[in-house]
Amino acid sequence: MRSFTRLKDNNKPINDASSITLVTGGCGFIGSNFIEHYLANHPDRAVLNVDSLTYAGRANNRIINWHKDRYYELWKGDINDLKNVDTKEFPKIDAVVHFAAESHVTRSEKNPRIFYRTNVEGTRILLEKAIELGVKKFIHVSTDEVYGPIVDGYFKESDKKRDNSQATSPYAKSKAEADELAQTFFGKLPLIIVRPTNNFGPRQYPEKALPRWITNLLLGEKAPVWGEGRQVRDWLYVEDTFGAIDLLLEKGKWGEIYNIGANHQPEMNNKTIVLKAAKLLGKPESDVELVPDPRPDHDFRYGVDTSKIKALGWKTGDFAPQLKATVEWYRDNADWWKPLKAEAEKIYK
Repeated sequence: MRSFTRLKDNNKPINDASSITLVTGGCGFIGSNFIEHYLANHPDRAVLNVDSLTYAGRANNRIINWHKDRYYELWKGDINDLKNVDTKEFPKIDAVVHFAAESHVTRSEKNPRIFYRTNVEGTRILLEKAIELGVKKFIHVSTDEVYGPIVDGYFKESDKKRDNSQATSPYAKSKAEADELAQTFFGKLPLIIVRPTNNFGPRQYPEKALPRWITNLLLGEKAPVWGEGRQVRDWLYVEDTFGAIDLLLEKGKWGEIYNIGANHQPEMNNKTIVLKAAKLLGKPESDVELVPDPRPDHDFRYGVDTSKIKALGWKTGDFAPQLKATVEWYRDNADWWKPLKAEAEKIYK
């Protein structure tokens, strides 16, 4: 355990729980929301959170007390160092949910090496460690960007090629390689791969498009939209994402891949989304500013077919209240995002 620090909070010993789920990247955006939900809905179960607490894995994502009086423990450390932790140091792990990843496209263009180290090599080490630990369930969180863009229609799970050639950014290519790597463990581990679309919601780092627009507007600044704002992303509320993962832990078929997406009808482009956010904040349309697109040839539209997971009973919530809840969270939690804003903006300079 020399490469990890065990951080204790006001919680219950995880070994007393009925089962233990290891969550990687649980102080990040999706991971922290998943843990909050999981502990609230399964109070007899425990979470062991492994997070390196980088710029996006915020320690203050723990302030909300989703771990208080629950079976919860945090190990601070890099997933690549799990190979150095003796199996006897772990409690009895029943399931793994693997969120940990470098995830921002612009950052991947500036420093692709760290993306491959975390997203590919870190995933390999975790998969191998899961076999050592005798894990009964493993969810690998991939992304819809492994398919690349699509002009019309939706990608099915079988449409991904057995390489990273469809992916276009260093981030997406690293996730595509991790996705392929995970598939080689089918038959060795009870493993499921999920490919969610563009997530949004509370506690998303303000480098990402929607929280960047919202926080700019809250600061009285312009919300910059690249190009003409016609790019299409399938905006998936984080609550729908972790609901899908929780469902798959219970009902998913091991050795399978599941797309997770909102499939809005009609689809909404970036300009539409930011104008909706501005309206919720009482800001004029003139506060939304079209700026030159630094990646004019980048992916224009993503789309995934979600019929496979919907057959298990999963469905999304309504977008309007989800966006409203997100805007209100940033409005009410300026003490969380204001200290992060300057660093988040550096990558766009």
